Amino acid sequence: MNVFSRLANVFVSPDACFASIRDKGTKWTDYVVPVLFLVAMVVVFMVATADLMEKVQADTIRKMTNIPEAQKEAAIQQANSPLAVTIKYVFSILSVAISALAGALVMWILGNFIGGGQQKYGVLLASAFYIQLISIPESIIKLVLMLQKEAMNIYIGLGSLFASPDPGSFGFQFAAQFEFFKLWRIVLWIIAFKVLYKFSAKKSALLVVVTMLIGMVLSALLAGIGMGRMG
Repeated sequence: MNVFSRLANVFVSPDACFASIRDKGTKWTDYVVPVLFLVAMVVVFMVATADLMEKVQADTIRKMTNIPEAQKEAAIQQANSPLAVTIKYVFSILSVAISALAGALVMWILGNFIGGGQQKYGVLLASAFYIQLISIPESIIKLVLMLQKEAMNIYIGLGSLFASPDPGSFGFQFAAQFEFFKLWRIVLWIIAFKVLYKFSAKKSALLVVVTMLIGMVLSALLAGIGMGRMG
């Protein structure tokens, strides 16, 4: 199975994708091709939302009480300078690789040392890149909703059920973690563990779900603190 077959199968037949990685091993294309797709997604997303991000950022700065009124316009210009925009693009592109590297490391430790299995880090990294491709349809849907609503904070899971959400609330931020695409990625990691490590479905689910829940709690805490300070 070549890289494009694996790319397609991670969406329609993840068992076959991960079994191919386990049995046939990985090539440089298993890392480069998914990264190219993900980088293209990031660039398209940032270009399409550039005007909206600039508007939201300007509104946010104008609402800040810790910046003197006389300095706010200068801060807005600085935030939208060519250097600042370039840094945003570079950081967003690097975050694709960093998140996969870190996620694969966590899963490798989880499977090898906590689960008692044996698998190479490179196999987990390739799997992480393929699983991360789920963010492409996620980004397309969120992009459409952002442009329709002219808002950057879009929730397509339990967070959308809150009529008047409090971004600084842990309860809201935790509920917002339960999005369809995030749950899809969790299911894919369970399948990956079952196939790559040959763990039982129960053991795979226990290892992945507990770890993901801890991550979601931490994310909700950090997001709540960050939004609380902005407010």
